[in-house]
Amino acid sequence: MARMKTSNDWFSSSCIRIIRAIRGSRSSGSCMNMRQKRNMVGVVAVLLLAIAAAGQVLKGFRYPDYDEKGQLKYEITSDELQVQPDGLIQLKNVKITFYEQGKVMMQVSTPQCLFDRVKRSAVSTSDVCVARKEIELNGCGFALDAQDGRMKILSNTRVVLRNLNSKSAVEGGP
Repeated sequence: MARMKTSNDWFSSSCIRIIRAIRGSRSSGSCMNMRQKRNMVGVVAVLLLAIAAAGQVLKGFRYPDYDEKGQLKYEITSDELQVQPDGLIQLKNVKITFYEQGKVMMQVSTPQCLFDRVKRSAVSTSDVCVARKEIELNGCGFALDAQDGRMKILSNTRVVLRNLNSKSAVEGGP
């Protein structure tokens, strides 16, 4: 007895076809480099997710972005996501981790934000915390343009400096 294909079957077979196409680009002489392949897999996965799950709340989200050398530039993770009708992704309990030469450079955390996978941007009106080794910024709301590497805290910004030497650069210290 033949069974009908469900949306899960369609989703699974679509993922398999896309992965095969990306793998096939190696042998067909394609100019697609590793970064392009990784980004394509991420974008395609999010697009398939959007098609399959518009309006549904799903658990877990991970969106990595790599530079032209294949090094991880940043990664967005969240506990929950919901794809909005306009294609934006509502994320909850969000962490955005930025890397430099394979090491964590900065981490941004917020209770929720909207992520635009096409523009690689995120916005929020919620509280935000930006943490680096010697500085912590807290505020309300942010706008992030990950392509340009720019982030703006929108209001109530508070800066906390940590582990500073006794002499500052202004006083002639290191």
